[in-house]
Amino acid sequence: MLRRLLASVAALAVAAAAILFINRAADAAAANISVTATQATTGTTTLTYRATVLKAGTIREITMAIPAGTTGRVTSVNGTVSSVTSTVLRWRPAKTVNVAVGARLAIPLYGLKLPAGGPWTLGFKSIGTAGQVITSGAGVLQPLQTYTPQVAIKATNPIPGQTTNLVYQATVTKAGTLAAVRMQLPTGATGTYTTINGTLTVDGGYATWKPKAPISVQPGARLGIPVNGVVLSKYGGTMSLSVSATTSTGVVLTAGSASVPFIAPPAPMPVLAAAGFAAIPAGCPDSWPTTSAENAKAGTADWVIPQTMDGPLAAYLTEVSASCGDTVDLKVTSGNPVSVVAYRMGYYAGLGAREVWREDDVPTVAQDKPTTGGTSLDGKDLRMTSAAHWTKTLSIPVDKVWVPGTYLIKVSDGTAASYAPLTVRDDTGTKHDLLIQQANATWQAYNSYGGAGFYTGGVDGGSGRLTFDRPYNEGQGSGQYLSLEQGLVFWAESKGLDVTYWTDNDLDEFGAQLPSRAGTLFLPGHDEYYSLRMRAALSQGIARGVNVANLGANTAYRLITFTDDTRRAWDIDRYTDGYNSTTWRYQGDAYASQPLLGADYFCPVLGNTLTTGTGWMFDGVPAGTQLPGFIAGEVDFVWPDLYKQPGLTTLASGTGTCRSNGRATPMHVTAYTAPSGARVMNGSTFAYGCFLVRRCPTNWTVPAPDEASQQAVVTMVGNITEWVSRGTIDVPADTVAAKVRVAVPKYKLETTTQP
Repeated sequence: MLRRLLASVAALAVAAAAILFINRAADAAAANISVTATQATTGTTTLTYRATVLKAGTIREITMAIPAGTTGRVTSVNGTVSSVTSTVLRWRPAKTVNVAVGARLAIPLYGLKLPAGGPWTLGFKSIGTAGQVITSGAGVLQPLQTYTPQVAIKATNPIPGQTTNLVYQATVTKAGTLAAVRMQLPTGATGTYTTINGTLTVDGGYATWKPKAPISVQPGARLGIPVNGVVLSKYGGTMSLSVSATTSTGVVLTAGSASVPFIAPPAPMPVLAAAGFAAIPAGCPDSWPTTSAENAKAGTADWVIPQTMDGPLAAYLTEVSASCGDTVDLKVTSGNPVSVVAYRMGYYAGLGAREVWREDDVPTVAQDKPTTGGTSLDGKDLRMTSAAHWTKTLSIPVDKVWVPGTYLIKVSDGTAASYAPLTVRDDTGTKHDLLIQQANATWQAYNSYGGAGFYTGGVDGGSGRLTFDRPYNEGQGSGQYLSLEQGLVFWAESKGLDVTYWTDNDLDEFGAQLPSRAGTLFLPGHDEYYSLRMRAALSQGIARGVNVANLGANTAYRLITFTDDTRRAWDIDRYTDGYNSTTWRYQGDAYASQPLLGADYFCPVLGNTLTTGTGWMFDGVPAGTQLPGFIAGEVDFVWPDLYKQPGLTTLASGTGTCRSNGRATPMHVTAYTAPSGARVMNGSTFAYGCFLVRRCPTNWTVPAPDEASQQAVVTMVGNITEWVSRGTIDVPADTVAAKVRVAVPKYKLETTTQP
């Protein structure tokens, strides 16, 4: 008989009723009462009462206690079930049942729904037809064991872009007959999939496994389904993958998901062979003056071009860098006689430059307009703007008076003026404490002089090839040097550090010599565009003990290819997938910047406040100091799903506002020590250099940082230098930041608009 059980009686009544069933302690022990629970496919519970017969006889009825609060529609076998109380059921056999002493009784009760809690002590008593107690006692019912899916997914080789075998594991939570297991594959996975003990079909990003024959499973059973031959996408991350097991009618036996990390280690780079240094040309020295000796020479403020002299005059050099003994050609468009003056940039008592060479009354012509065009070998429109057809105005000999450093060549006709930047290398083979890199490849990407640049006109209108054969239209012809890089030069030379310089192009050409040229490399604020050789040189340098401080953000983010050994032009693939295909990360997660430098590009920002913390980076700066506008330009942060170097630490963090979407943008300054012992620091904002001279781009929220902010950043950069150099560079602890004694125009700075 089916009845709905009531839940109104307290648990104490169950215990009391159970105790009344026991006649003698010895009999109770001999009765060996047990109560077990199993879960049915319907979700209800089956209780099975077992007892040993103590007296022979014919069974009239059996009473069994149940936990208080139990509900359900109860049935049994070989008899009928009725309620005695809300906590006691009576079973009566459907036919005569004779039992002998020692016989084992087993009475199942189906359809119960147990309350939470337990364990419960439950009584059991069998009465004979003559009224005698055939057996009685109590057993302990443990709470029904429940199971969660406990999904786990194991990978033998969890490396993006490689082949792995996956095992999808899950615990059965409901009894039934297993007919299929559906498993979500990693995003972008391909392969020739195989399995065992069943068949496998793949569709829509899921693999479905079916057994050779239906399998009966109980709750708690552990499934383990292999999916072999999975070729992972080159893009990894921590993926949440689902698993579900069902019967032939769609009843779910288990379902859940698990997070699986597919993290790419740093991509292997080609090995660059280091060529020896060329012989020193006749008339060139085999060593150069120290930084302190050079900056003790008289400086000048005449290098500054006031904004009143901005005009149509423009110029460029036929080399981005040179060394003693080279000759560099200058091409000018003006039509008027000009003076050409070379200024070495440095400290020079705060004036910022020293005149090194000049030539006056140089005749010029009004050059033809630059051309925009060109087609790649596969028919792509390159839209390259070039002034290579301009005629030469002047040849400039780089001789022994050109002390290695960064130079601005000022060209002026008295009414209008412009710069042409040049970096002079030290190619003597001397190893310096510090090498500061100039990001001229990035300057060129943002250059739209005379036509198109990488960002001019969007994906369809921008260039796929950029050339140095034209002037810069930023920074009065200086590119992004005055906006972001002069500050590092001014600071290093004001401190008298043993510093030398080169460019992006030099990293590509001479990168294998990096360990021979310097112990520590400074990357500037915005060094975004990297060739394969540039990245390989940087990676190889770190592996061979060169320390790197990236005092910027968005570094090594886009992939370029120099068109030939002159390195006068470079290509970028903007055709495959627009802006996406231009990035290093488009090659796969192994090529992101984070595995190399510690953090990766996130978003452009206009200027938010950094609050200083504790730790070596802020030694000498009170914790809680506000640096308004320091989180600026573009920022990096530590992506959770990209490779993190062992021991990577966050030195500072903050939040900016993304310029492209208005959302909060995290910023993380990071550091780690490579297996070689090299130290690598990632600054994660553009602002270091410009704060050192209190002159930042005009479109930032803080274009003129105050003296307190300048002093704090001077201290921070000193701390960074000493830490990253492993103490080999001793930065003088000046109490006051070096003052810039000349007023230099502020410059607008363009940054990528990609989110």
